[in-house]
Amino acid sequence: MEAGQHLRVKGFLFGGLTLLAFTLRAWGWGWSLPYVDHPDEPAVVQVLLRLLKGNLDPNHFFYPSLILYLQALVFKIHFWVGALTGLYSPQFILPRSTHFYTTIPGAFVWGRIFTASLGTLTVLTLALWKPLGQKAGLIGAVLLALSPWAITNSHYLTVDIPAACFALLALLSILRVAQQGTNKDYLLAGILIGLATGSKYQNALLGFSFLLAHLRPKGRRPFSQLLAGGGIAILTFFLTSPYILLDFPAFRRDMQTLFTSYEGTHGDLQHAWPLEDYLTFFWAEALGPLPFLLTLVGGVDLVRKQPTIALVLLSFPLLLILSLLRMETHFYRNLLPVQAPLLLLAGFGATSHWEYLTRFFPSRWQKPILALSLLFLLGPSFTPALRESLRLAQPDSRVTAQEWLRQNYPGVQVAAELSHPLLWQGVAQATSFHYLPLQTLGWYREQGYSFLLTNAGRRKGDEWTKDYQPLLKEGKVLRTFGGRQSQLLGPQMDILETGLTPTLLLQPTFRPGILRAAQNVRLGPLQLLGAKVGKLTQGKGGPAVLPAESLRPGETLGLRVFWRRETSLPPSAQYQIFVHLCDSQGQTLAQRDSPPWQGLFPLQTWPLNQLVSENLDLALPPTLPAGAYRLLIGLYNPLNQGRYPALVEEQAPPKSEIDLGQVELKN
Repeated sequence: MEAGQHLRVKGFLFGGLTLLAFTLRAWGWGWSLPYVDHPDEPAVVQVLLRLLKGNLDPNHFFYPSLILYLQALVFKIHFWVGALTGLYSPQFILPRSTHFYTTIPGAFVWGRIFTASLGTLTVLTLALWKPLGQKAGLIGAVLLALSPWAITNSHYLTVDIPAACFALLALLSILRVAQQGTNKDYLLAGILIGLATGSKYQNALLGFSFLLAHLRPKGRRPFSQLLAGGGIAILTFFLTSPYILLDFPAFRRDMQTLFTSYEGTHGDLQHAWPLEDYLTFFWAEALGPLPFLLTLVGGVDLVRKQPTIALVLLSFPLLLILSLLRMETHFYRNLLPVQAPLLLLAGFGATSHWEYLTRFFPSRWQKPILALSLLFLLGPSFTPALRESLRLAQPDSRVTAQEWLRQNYPGVQVAAELSHPLLWQGVAQATSFHYLPLQTLGWYREQGYSFLLTNAGRRKGDEWTKDYQPLLKEGKVLRTFGGRQSQLLGPQMDILETGLTPTLLLQPTFRPGILRAAQNVRLGPLQLLGAKVGKLTQGKGGPAVLPAESLRPGETLGLRVFWRRETSLPPSAQYQIFVHLCDSQGQTLAQRDSPPWQGLFPLQTWPLNQLVSENLDLALPPTLPAGAYRLLIGLYNPLNQGRYPALVEEQAPPKSEIDLGQVELKN
């Protein structure tokens, strides 16, 4: 093969590997958003938001600051591009928190792409560097590219995958120190060790590998080289995490908390020296059965052939594993920096094993057998890798369920077991309830809810618990999204019908307390089926409108109105609802003007004859005197301010407004 053709094949091979690794890691980068399920992502983003507000002190030292500063730069670029493209308005203000739910999903996507890029760089680095030979590195790189564990962690906006990337770069540079030992090698190793430690503290163990590389058995090197490399590493670390020194009390506080947390009961394992669990994890997830065996073969063979290189390469993974084993609490993600070096050994084991086997095969058989061997080694990883990437690319059940309700039931109110219902144009169709069984189905109907959106996470599993049986006895499960048999991310979400219909609402016995208008009440194209007036409260069972006997100035008057559209509407027609609180002289003392459903569901989107309920709560000025007031409602055209006609039993009331009754305010 000619040199030019060889380079093209090599470029195609490395380019294809890079594309494969990045695609598997970046595909599904918006997983679960706007819901944030990984506990570490909002913790990292919280620090990034503080940095973006101009405070360079992260005041968070559970991780060093390098990755935090790099991700803050990524976020800064994202917000700059977002401002230029109109994604963010000039009045945009950074959120105070992103726990459980985020209003800046685009920033999360950019941060996750950054993580995926460094995960891909780890694969490419393993393929390009040649400490144990090009073939060994390439095999290790393919195994890493197809690792479901690495793929999963590359989808998170966390520091673990970046820390693994910098650790590999540092370890390979340390191998150059052992092999060549020029001043440039020491300089590069020092910088990369500092960067690796600046990404995660545990990478400081690379310093021991650096020492072993300097003290290699053959030949002596000036101590000044080691001192210079070590000094550069320390300087680089503190340059990337300067507030460890500038805000040392906060650093000491977080270190005490961090060490205490590794004595707790959380994590993947909770006992010291779980050697069997670690071996099982490496066998099943971190490496895979065959690569695990090849790592052992490669380690033994490397010790036999190149003991110095073996000592340097193995020292960091072994030290890190031993230091983690002694802890009471274990997180498998802390092992990510050892995955690439061990897979490199697996690649070395595969190549050395192949060199041994070629003695027994005729030359004409070697290429077919090599192809079959590579297929046997790499083939089992393709399906799990693709499956994991596809899994993270699936929609989230919480998003899917709410989108389905918005599309199929516009204008219908939903009580949802979600701490943060979705917003469209700043408006949520669902109302948050911590635990739906705290109220009866009749109570939800009275409050205007047509559907309950239940979250299997609240009942600790997909199966219904006894608390939900009263709801299921009266209600009907309309749709289910997610669950064990589904490909969707997120918990199982079940939609229950409450049975609230126009027919039920118009029954005289529906419930006491609703100030029901006569059956023939109309505002423009709408029929007003009823209204519930009272005091808006936020109780343990969820937001509710209670009877208004104790309503006072400064509180919020709760108003639930029930509509039905009976006629077709011109697409260009405009509508605005007004709610007025008037005194005995007819003077308006408090008012609210808003489009139907605050613009989320224009009247044209309401299905004909379907019950629509909405909240038109009214804030009462604290200066209002005690007394009796009238509550009025009407519909007008915002373009010309003209009111649409009102009818009560075919009679037109004054000013085309409907009187919803008297409201008593007490001091």
